[in-house]
Amino acid sequence: MKSVIICDDHPIVREGLKQLIQGFGKYEVLDDVESGEALMKRLKRGTPDIVILDVSLPGSSGLEVLKSLKALYRDVLVLILSMYPEDQFALRMIKAGASGYLHKDSKPEILQEALDKISLGQEYISSSLTKILLGAVHGKRTVQPNHELLSDREFEVFLSIGVGLSLSDIGMKLNLSVKTISTYKSRIYDKMNMENTSEIVRYIMVNNLGASSNLKEMM
Repeated sequence: MKSVIICDDHPIVREGLKQLIQGFGKYEVLDDVESGEALMKRLKRGTPDIVILDVSLPGSSGLEVLKSLKALYRDVLVLILSMYPEDQFALRMIKAGASGYLHKDSKPEILQEALDKISLGQEYISSSLTKILLGAVHGKRTVQPNHELLSDREFEVFLSIGVGLSLSDIGMKLNLSVKTISTYKSRIYDKMNMENTSEIVRYIMVNNLGASSNLKEMM
């Protein structure tokens, strides 16, 4: 039986995942934690076979946590389970060492399939993510999109601004000060050569980085 630790900042999500995964009959959930910092502290007491990791976490982002985790515990397999669509974060996560990426809207049987593949040492790559990866490998994009110039945390703030969150809302979401979020925003404007939020929203829509109704309403 493979062991699992869940890292997600929502208690209801953690409990739901725990019951679901243990119901598969092949996995034992050792623990569940609410942040990257709590996860890294827990791993010092013993590592599982698989970590299920959310992208959006308070404090260090899922991407930052993934990099730290893989640097210290190379044999721990990581499945990303996120609310963000694959075309936003999946490629960054796979490059950082994740063994798979699932959207939180995925059906339970897809989660089980992903865990089964990962537990065998394989990667779980959906058909849509395969297209994204093939596009990157074959170099279909000759010019690097501006958003790929952003750091992992800047990209997360960029998307949050794009769906209409205020600086204070983003700060609360990421457990960072408004001053820090404002600094990230300034860096984003500099790297993207932008001057206002409307340009961010327009860029996200044009590049299919977010298809939420919030973006359309803001336009």
